Amino acid sequence: MKKLFTLGLLALTLLLGGCASTEHQLTNWGLRAERARADLDLKQVQVEDFTIPYLEGGQGETVFLIHGFQSNKDIWSRFAGQLTNQYHVIAIDLPAHGDSNILMDKRYTIAEQARMVAAIMDKLQLTQAVHVVGHSMGGAIAFNLAANAPGHVKTLVLMNAAGVEAPRPSGLMRELEKGKNPLIVRNRDDYDAMLAFTMSDAPYIPSPMLNELTREAMGREPIATKIFADLHPQFNAKAEEILPRVKVPVLVLWGDEDKVVDVSSTDVFKKWLPRSEVVVLKGVGHAPQLERTKETAQVYRAFLARAQSAKL
Repeated sequence: MKKLFTLGLLALTLLLGGCASTEHQLTNWGLRAERARADLDLKQVQVEDFTIPYLEGGQGETVFLIHGFQSNKDIWSRFAGQLTNQYHVIAIDLPAHGDSNILMDKRYTIAEQARMVAAIMDKLQLTQAVHVVGHSMGGAIAFNLAANAPGHVKTLVLMNAAGVEAPRPSGLMRELEKGKNPLIVRNRDDYDAMLAFTMSDAPYIPSPMLNELTREAMGREPIATKIFADLHPQFNAKAEEILPRVKVPVLVLWGDEDKVVDVSSTDVFKKWLPRSEVVVLKGVGHAPQLERTKETAQVYRAFLARAQSAKL
């Protein structure tokens, strides 16, 4: 099925021209197809000053997915497709990310974003604690949520999570020391470099979609710069005080070739979350849910099964 989907995109690539409007339409078609295959519907909710789009599908206990810096809800589509036959899945756009509206006068610290996630959960009437997965910046948001609003979180997955000071500096930290930020996109070369920097085994992206995604990332450069400035250098503040307050089952899941957040961060999480499980995937970069979708989902489902059995 995946091969047929890729061939379909290639056929459209050959048939359609290279204009921006066509590439935009093709990208939207591709996203809709991925959502449909995962049994996800696009919805939105208004929370304070932000319109929050989200993907929702499946039935069962709720799995709530939080993406990372300058990412969006669709990074989860393929991963969610491995879960919707058993779980009710929600993947949100964080404020000023994805298709959410951009407000330059707001603050985007981890604490503020965690507060907003709790507000989004309340607006979605998630009255029972849910299974929360946070990736990268979303991981830092997720463990802050679990510590400060424990009634919202039943289990927690920290996937290549930011928010602690790794024993070894990451490639990102070394680049920042040189005055460069490989996560900010200003042109096509930056976008290509960002993909190579964040993933060791990136999925295939047809060129029209790549062009459209590059334009979107370039257009987001001002808000990306703003959000990163709000996050850094206070990004790792008080993690040693926050993490011990997390009392739910935790899975720390990482790619061993992550250049954004070094895999040695797992040692820090294990120190402050001594009962957490740690799984490191070989040959994987910063985005396991894209690079090793099925394997990542299998690890996650096994973790949920163990967490639920422990409470029987």
